[in-house]
Amino acid sequence: MAIVTIDKPPANTLDFALYDEITSLVGQLEEDDSVRAVVFASAHPRLFISGADIKDMESYDRSPGPMTERVHKAQSTFLRLQRLAKPTVGAIAGHALGGGCEFSLCLDFRVMMRGGPTIGLPEVNLGLVPGGGGTQRLSRLVGRGKALELLMLGSRLDADEALDGGLVTSVGSDSEDTMSQALQLAARLADQAPLAVRLIKQAVNEGLDGDLDRGLRLERTAVVTALLSDDSREGVAAFLAKRPPRFEGR
Repeated sequence: MAIVTIDKPPANTLDFALYDEITSLVGQLEEDDSVRAVVFASAHPRLFISGADIKDMESYDRSPGPMTERVHKAQSTFLRLQRLAKPTVGAIAGHALGGGCEFSLCLDFRVMMRGGPTIGLPEVNLGLVPGGGGTQRLSRLVGRGKALELLMLGSRLDADEALDGGLVTSVGSDSEDTMSQALQLAARLADQAPLAVRLIKQAVNEGLDGDLDRGLRLERTAVVTALLSDDSREGVAAFLAKRPPRFEGR
């Protein structure tokens, strides 16, 4: 198996450079016949992967073209990760919020640590819409009703709540146990017939993803609309000023 450790100080923030690295890595893993399962972990003690840096949002070029390009980059990278033909397991021993949650949703299995880390898509709290496929993959994973609840309330779930809600496969007692469980699961997957595993994953993904491309286009439009709104500016400004946002619906 392969163990991939995300190590991008200070916070494993998703940006164009990391998206390119992920895409390149997926290609390498795809071509390496010795790899039959992949575990993704983080070098950061408190974070799995961060989403976009909120501080950077104030400097974004807020015109439709650049915004659409930014969202498309995230979506295409995560789609490539999801379609990796080999089974993938996430060892989540730190917060997985926003883009970090969306990254984890592209993996086949998720093991999450109890006692601190949270997972979720809290973008709505900033007047934003998840832009890395979160609206599409979350609903496919947990169902429409639960997805709407989590997305519209911007909920952050701990490990046991995530397990109850179907977001994660199992929970670990600490970071060591979380990684151990992820490795054990990956080892079991690697012991299975690789062609059968690949075909099963392909069949399940293609069966569920019949309308995913259309869904991603809809999500892209929603994300850009939200990013260009006054509410998103207010949400980011309020977050940075550490005050409650005053959303006005425009």
